[in-house]
Amino acid sequence: MTSRPSVSVCMAAYNGALHITEQLDSILAELAPTDEVIIVDDGSTDGTREILSKVADPRVRVVFNQVNLGYVRNFEKALGLSTGEVVMLSDQDDVWIPGRVKKLIAALSDVDAAVGNCQHFGGTPGAFQKLRVRAEYSTTYRRNLLGILVGYRLHWGSAMAVSRSLLNDALPFPRVMTESHDQWLAMVANVRRSIRYLPDDTVRHRLHDENLTPKKPRSLGKVLRARGEFLAELATAVVRTQRSRRNRAAHSISIGPVTHRSSTAAVVSSYNPGFEFPKRIESLLTQIEHVVVVDDGSSNDVSEILAQAEQKGATVLRQARNSGIAAALNAGIRHVRKEWDPAWIMTMDQDSELTPGYVRKALACASSTSEQPGSIGAVSAESHNTRSLPTVIIRGRREVLDPMQSGTLYRSEIFERVGYFDEGLFIDCVDSDYNARIRNAGYHIAIGRGADLTHSLGRSRPMLLLGWHAHIGSKPLFVYEHQPFRVYYITRNILTIAKRYSFTQPSWVARRLLMEVESNAVRLVFGPRRGLSAAAILRGAADFAAGRTGPMPEDVARSLSAVPN
Repeated sequence: MTSRPSVSVCMAAYNGALHITEQLDSILAELAPTDEVIIVDDGSTDGTREILSKVADPRVRVVFNQVNLGYVRNFEKALGLSTGEVVMLSDQDDVWIPGRVKKLIAALSDVDAAVGNCQHFGGTPGAFQKLRVRAEYSTTYRRNLLGILVGYRLHWGSAMAVSRSLLNDALPFPRVMTESHDQWLAMVANVRRSIRYLPDDTVRHRLHDENLTPKKPRSLGKVLRARGEFLAELATAVVRTQRSRRNRAAHSISIGPVTHRSSTAAVVSSYNPGFEFPKRIESLLTQIEHVVVVDDGSSNDVSEILAQAEQKGATVLRQARNSGIAAALNAGIRHVRKEWDPAWIMTMDQDSELTPGYVRKALACASSTSEQPGSIGAVSAESHNTRSLPTVIIRGRREVLDPMQSGTLYRSEIFERVGYFDEGLFIDCVDSDYNARIRNAGYHIAIGRGADLTHSLGRSRPMLLLGWHAHIGSKPLFVYEHQPFRVYYITRNILTIAKRYSFTQPSWVARRLLMEVESNAVRLVFGPRRGLSAAAILRGAADFAAGRTGPMPEDVARSLSAVPN
């Protein structure tokens, strides 16, 4: 199982306490240690939340919505959080048939979607439940699309698997969509002419009164509304597919098994940037062809600063609210991939700056590797502020232990293979999680020899012990401050990451945990606001244990006197 593509299973849960444990057990029996299950609970009130909070399997990640999104947007959220090369949807009350994962992955060998059938139980199938797909549908794309529009070609999301590439075109879901997310995925696959239909049953589908698929034909008004939505969705699928094809054709030159494209791009996340920001953008554009700035809902009026960045040549995207660095970077990455489809994408913090020749040196290291060039998923800095970064041996190759996302160049295809940054982590350890995912997928993170990143370390204060300024030799020591709200996120997220990767990367996890233990010891002995920092550590650990992700609760923010980002 370890030689196959990584799998993400996405489940939208709501009041499923009666059957969700049985379903989850049947899923986990099919998965490898490096696979994942993303469960997004949509505000359950029947005990589902309590059941999910007790799940200890490190492959399972549970997200609890603060407000009810509805099943379509809940599935969309789960898909957006997935990281696997292959993504499978799951209802909360079915049972997977043994061998399902192997069968669907085999069917995806040369297509972007595979759809099987359901074996119904627990009741009498209605008219829609009796519809089945056949192998011969695999080449009748137009007829399949017509069948979706008219209503006689039903696709069960619970019997479906899709590739990361298809998901990039399918997300976000069209705004007009209020139902039938599985029909949308099938629509995109048929527009791409890349789908395989299997006559086999791949899931046991439980029939009960709460099923979303109706057993009887619906009223004419509901049918017409659904057909109108499908027509709008079809137009969206065509536009997105054509745009993807144009981008690939415009920027790709195939040379043997390796694809080379001409451009580089950078995504810079900003929040209340200072007056020096436009100059940093100007400097970045001397080494990078395209720069996108994503302002993450700045609380100050930074319109003039952002306008100056645009004048320097950057594209500026403005987020309506502060959504965290992961969401900001993802928005920028999706934008540059659609607009320019560059070979390499660099992410940058607003207070980082490249030294001369940084990009040239980094890319030279990526292309000069003695291994297959495609084995390099990213290239990191070798040093920050001229200080070498700690390293580790990964599968016989020396790499930086935990590269910061700022200044790292990511191969564009890595976002198809591995997915995007985890928005549930919000602001801290986002890069640590992504480094682990890249390595779990079999890629290396090369060291850009000679690539030095200038990066602000934030506010510092002397490390004092009973009034004495501690030294190592003649070098005085300083403590770099983190606001208590940052300490909360660091604690919660590093524990989350440790749980995810302790089986697959135990040595790396141990070193990362040790780094945080050392940082917390210094913070609690020498740092400012020691009481608040201790409270932040305890609450972060408690929220990790509860499975909480996303922005911290408002009561925690108030108690820690937190400020956004």
